[in-house]
Amino acid sequence: MAGCVLTEGIPLACLESTGGIKNVYIAAFDEAGAWTFDGDDVITAWTGTNTFYTFKFRPQTSSLNEEGSHSVENGTNFWTQTLAMIFHKMDAAKRNNILLLAQASMHIVVETQNGEYWTMGVQNGCNLTGSTSTTGQGYGDLNGYNLTIVGLEPKLASEMDSTTFASLTISA
Repeated sequence: MAGCVLTEGIPLACLESTGGIKNVYIAAFDEAGAWTFDGDDVITAWTGTNTFYTFKFRPQTSSLNEEGSHSVENGTNFWTQTLAMIFHKMDAAKRNNILLLAQASMHIVVETQNGEYWTMGVQNGCNLTGSTSTTGQGYGDLNGYNLTIVGLEPKLASEMDSTTFASLTISA
């Protein structure tokens, strides 16, 4: 068990955090691109050339969750990264974009309401695993799309520093 020694605890955090996602940036999965990590596993560089496209939505309509699977018997650990997003109002442009997402593996950067950037699919990519479109029934019901994108990774999502994020090619 070399290297598996617990070296510190987790301190009580200040009450200064806000839940939710501000924006999501999606690029095609790039096996040739390389991520550079510092000693805290924060991403400090990306050598890929793919464009990240911006996905915007209303506050409190999306989330990033990670569920760890750990087997003592098999000695394995992995995390299921799940991004859930809601987009209001059905239209042809959103429909066509969803059709493209369904065919692609992707890298994703999630910008939180706290101004942090977290990455999904760094090693294995992510895929659209569920989508629903609905007209709604009542006047107050959602008319739009629910998307679920999932990645399976050997580690929890890594934070990306703001300098690296600023260096990405991003398209609205």
